Amino acid sequence: MSLAKAKELRESRQKIALQMAELLKEGTLSVEKRASFDKMDVEQAEIKADIDRIERQEALESELRSKKQMENEQPGANGGEKRDARSRKEKDEEYRKTFFGALQRGELRRANNKAETLSWSGDRDSKVKESMDRYINDLNVEQRDQIGGTQSISYTQGAAGGYFVPAGFVYDVEIATKYFCPMADGSVIRVLETATGNVLPYPTNNDTNEAWSIIGEAVAVLDVGQVPNYSTAGTAPSGQPGNATMGQITFGAWKGTTGLIRVSLEILQDAAFDLEDFLKNAFAVRLGRGYEYYLTRGSGSNQPTGILTAVVASGQAATVANGSSTNDGTSANGTNSIGTNDLIALEHSIDPTYRRGGKFMFHDDTLRAIKQLLDKYGRPLWVPGLAVNAPDTIMGYPYVVNQSMPKIATSANTVLFGSLNKFMMRKVRDLSVLRLDERYADYGEVAFIAFSRIDSNLLDAGVHPIGFLQQHS
Repeated sequence: MSLAKAKELRESRQKIALQMAELLKEGTLSVEKRASFDKMDVEQAEIKADIDRIERQEALESELRSKKQMENEQPGANGGEKRDARSRKEKDEEYRKTFFGALQRGELRRANNKAETLSWSGDRDSKVKESMDRYINDLNVEQRDQIGGTQSISYTQGAAGGYFVPAGFVYDVEIATKYFCPMADGSVIRVLETATGNVLPYPTNNDTNEAWSIIGEAVAVLDVGQVPNYSTAGTAPSGQPGNATMGQITFGAWKGTTGLIRVSLEILQDAAFDLEDFLKNAFAVRLGRGYEYYLTRGSGSNQPTGILTAVVASGQAATVANGSSTNDGTSANGTNSIGTNDLIALEHSIDPTYRRGGKFMFHDDTLRAIKQLLDKYGRPLWVPGLAVNAPDTIMGYPYVVNQSMPKIATSANTVLFGSLNKFMMRKVRDLSVLRLDERYADYGEVAFIAFSRIDSNLLDAGVHPIGFLQQHS
């Protein structure tokens, strides 16, 4: 039923897109027609949001059905193993409730910072201790390492320590950050999660100057060093391939914070107040904004290297915009517009290897301008997805809206294109949450704060998998 509704909405959206295309075919839009175009654009965007919600819900229900089927098909599904699975879920939920209940009521006390050995003070901590101990002891080594680190599981309250955050809460925060450019969910760029924040060398290899070549009978394979045997497509390799050119990119783990979120004691004491939902949304919005900026425009100096920063610094030549005058016949130029030919030139600035699976990335204002472009056959470059889970495309490629990308302006780097998954975010899995009881006690408030650690860089071994469009100076 839900997919049928999604199909119906997609058909409605297609009709609106066709009406928008008809308006564009008339040439330069009048003020009234431009207002009509913008109104239709808002309407189709709202329909797209409804479609996305339906399809996400359907995907979730499908996942739950698959998990349930797998549980039922397991040996002993009606016996001990099924009860163990149910017990695991119950323990997860018990810990989650205990954790946020403890945050709300301030029941946690000092714990020795020792792996898997916890000491508590105060009688009213006994139930909290019992629940959390059961949860941790039930985890295997790998799970403990992913969530808290096998050498440092700490429940220390106050400015000196943090709380052991339930994995489900971390996942919920990540889901909520999708409101912003989904840089951290793995759908746009590559995300590598690590249990610790140690310096991480990531190997690279550029073998594009080497190729298989003919060798004679009884001829030894030589170590020919770094002398390339291949230069241009369509020409035969010369001699034997050389050694592989290896390199590495080093990832750190820059620490960032959501800042203080202060909550009055009156609200905390209200049993109807959902602290978990409140913190999830507050942390997600702040993390989403911060991640979007630093993963896009971070300088790389005492902070992550953003994708735009890395691509511009990679040595890839800029594709300079000539503007939309050839599309619409106006006096628009490369300083204030983008034309079809500009996007085609950007597309072909990237090797075909990296165009497969390629995506565009730009600001929403840039998308608005591109939606008004037609190709030489009078067809819109922007095409809404009609099939289930099909993305909207530009020139056949999906795109990502990122509000931290520059808007169209003189000399601005406005559009990225290529294998965006060649940009990698390193994320330390643990999200640390602190409850500060004393800092704002005289205000009758308790503060909450979260910390996370990330780094990022472009995995470019010299072949430039992502290019950029620069507006004319």
